[in-house]
Amino acid sequence: KGQRTPQEVVAAWMNSPGHRANILNKNYTHIGVGFEENGYIWTQQFIRK
Repeated sequence: KGQRTPQEVVAAWMNSPGHRANILNKNYTHIGVGFEENGYIWTQQFIRK
């Protein structure tokens, strides 16, 4: 299953080239993060306002 803590998922995202590029993309001004605990599933949504 997926990462169990915010620290684990952020570390995994920062080690993933695609996720890292989105996180560091200066064109995005907001991020939403979702979590479903039964499967330890995380999601991100990036928004530019």
